[in-house]
Amino acid sequence: MAKLITKFKYLKPNDQNSIGGYAKYIATREGVDKIDESFKLAPSTAKQKELIKKILADFPDSKNSLEYEDYLEESNIGNASEFITRTIEDNAYEVMHTKTYADYIATRPRAQRFGTHGLFTDDEVQVKLSEVSENLNQYGGNVWTVIVSLRREDAERLGFNTGERWRDMLRSQTSLISENFHIPMQNLKWYAAFHNESHHPHVHLMVYSAEEKQAYLSKQGVMNLRSAFAKDIFAQDLLCVYEKQTEYRDELKVNSREVIAEIISIINSGIYVNPELEEMLLTLADRLSKTSGKKIYGYLKADVKAIIDSIVDEIADDERISVLYDLWYEQRENVIRTYTDELPERVSLSQNKEFKSIKNTVIQEAMNIVTDHMRITNDEDTDEKAEFDSEPSNEEIDLPLMDKEKTSLMWQYYKKAKTLLVCDNEDYDPNTAVEFLIESAKLGCGVAKYRLGKMFLQGKDVPKNVDYALRWLEESVSEGNEFAEYLLGKTYLNGEDVEQDLIRAEDLLRKSSAQGNKYAKYTLGKSLLDGNLFLQNILESIKLIAESANSGFAPAQYLLGKLLYKGEMISPDLKNAIEYLEKAAEQKNPYAAYLAGKILLKEDAVKDIRKAIRNFEIAAENGNHYAEYMLGKIFLYGKEVECDYDRAIAYLTASAEHGNQYAKQLLYSIKANRNWSAALGSLRLLGQISRIIQNRLQDEYKGKQFSFDTKLKRIIDEKKQAHGLKQG
Repeated sequence: MAKLITKFKYLKPNDQNSIGGYAKYIATREGVDKIDESFKLAPSTAKQKELIKKILADFPDSKNSLEYEDYLEESNIGNASEFITRTIEDNAYEVMHTKTYADYIATRPRAQRFGTHGLFTDDEVQVKLSEVSENLNQYGGNVWTVIVSLRREDAERLGFNTGERWRDMLRSQTSLISENFHIPMQNLKWYAAFHNESHHPHVHLMVYSAEEKQAYLSKQGVMNLRSAFAKDIFAQDLLCVYEKQTEYRDELKVNSREVIAEIISIINSGIYVNPELEEMLLTLADRLSKTSGKKIYGYLKADVKAIIDSIVDEIADDERISVLYDLWYEQRENVIRTYTDELPERVSLSQNKEFKSIKNTVIQEAMNIVTDHMRITNDEDTDEKAEFDSEPSNEEIDLPLMDKEKTSLMWQYYKKAKTLLVCDNEDYDPNTAVEFLIESAKLGCGVAKYRLGKMFLQGKDVPKNVDYALRWLEESVSEGNEFAEYLLGKTYLNGEDVEQDLIRAEDLLRKSSAQGNKYAKYTLGKSLLDGNLFLQNILESIKLIAESANSGFAPAQYLLGKLLYKGEMISPDLKNAIEYLEKAAEQKNPYAAYLAGKILLKEDAVKDIRKAIRNFEIAAENGNHYAEYMLGKIFLYGKEVECDYDRAIAYLTASAEHGNQYAKQLLYSIKANRNWSAALGSLRLLGQISRIIQNRLQDEYKGKQFSFDTKLKRIIDEKKQAHGLKQG
């Protein structure tokens, strides 16, 4: 039997039976005379058995009580008394005016009291029993009653052996009670009393609405409340269960991706032996290649979704997947068993919303059938780190439909806040802006919730408050806001303001990416590319970076352009490399502009000095001192363009002032009337010697079993190359 027993009923208004009397009963009932412990263990009496027989006929559901289970195991006087009294109490409204049962009710162990009676309700609300009883007697609607029972040993172990603990638990569940009884919070009325029975401590809860006939409780609502009560009461017991369930879920998702990728790889090699699945994947790939818009499950037509569901169900038969799925379900059912013995029917993997990401994995892998496989290695310049904290525009965020008046007020608050957050505005007032944002967020504005989270996380306009920021971001994430998913995912990925949580980070970034968020795609793609934090996935990383680039995100355009230029990870394509880099340059990305200029200056196939200069100028205007140095050399030498000494000196001076050592050296040589070509030659020679020494040091470290930071070495090499030093 379940560890937590609950009963849900509703009481109809009736002239003969008093609902207010029921409230008084559960609040003030006194205790029955104590039963001697030795007498308590004697066999149940004939009168008890006769009464129990009548109880079972009148109230069949009493068989599901913990007390009846105890009575069946050991039919003694004590257990019989507990069962009879508890059943009469559970059905007090029906029996309190019936002589057969009323004669049995004498005095019972009193409810734990708070003052003169045992009734309690929400925080800071005084309970006047006489007023409550009178109001209920005059109430014309249905009043719901809920009884929640525990075994004594569980109540003692978990701390649910006092009225205060039950009161605190019910108060914490007020919003859930409101939601599942379909009663607005402002109309919600509830009262409860705790009965500290020797065998099975329990709480009586009465729920109704200030508006008569408003309350409604569905079967799903009953399950929701049972689940919530159980999760709260048995929280410490379920912690390990949840951890295991999460572990199996994450492992299942990873294994699913690997299995799908493996199948696709075999299909591409022409040796796959499941013609039915192969045909489904090929059909899906063909349909996707002809489908415009986002290639995300939620955006696809019903017939395409059906193909994907069939593929997932076929893959679910894989032994690795089916075993993990069974383990995940076992943990889920362990939670459900705490409050019911009736387990819901298991659903197939394709219909389980917890694993929706697997469907998008199928989509991504199916696309590999019609695209070229690309080879990638990790490559990143630390001096070319892109900033991509762009804030989404209002138009990018979808909000649920609301009534016009509420929507209008919501946006008025948001626009006022936005105006007050403009630093150059004389009305700049971030504190008032926060107040407006909170009001807007309360009305359901997803942009306001995201903005609040971002502001308090970054601490620019307001004092940094990570906990408060996470509260708003988590709320926004629960509503499916792609930008909140991205920002919170990036926060857990970096682990700077919160403890690093790579599982949560990947889950959030994938959710945001699945909604088409270009920032999340770039961040996730870059992480999958370098393989330092996530399991490296070359194909998926390139796909995500390309999608982000094609959505107009400059850092992704720069990275993709660099990959296409270097040709170490994908086939070199100078034309497309320049196209992506110049798109990023148009958005004032200095790294993309610098690299585009360098390619256009040095690569004969695409050489264009005018375009090179223009890109260098964009990079220089946006703070890239390497571009300033290159422009200085171009106008100093005057090989491809007319020599312009003053312009050259201006660029070199700016580069030197911005910290470029090579510009400083060149300026010194010019001012000293030395041969600056020779000076540059000496710098190049110095660089080559430095590189030789570094390589020798690496050999030394290897011989002594020390690790050498190859990434740092590569960065040094590439910086020298950027400065015009030839690499060996």
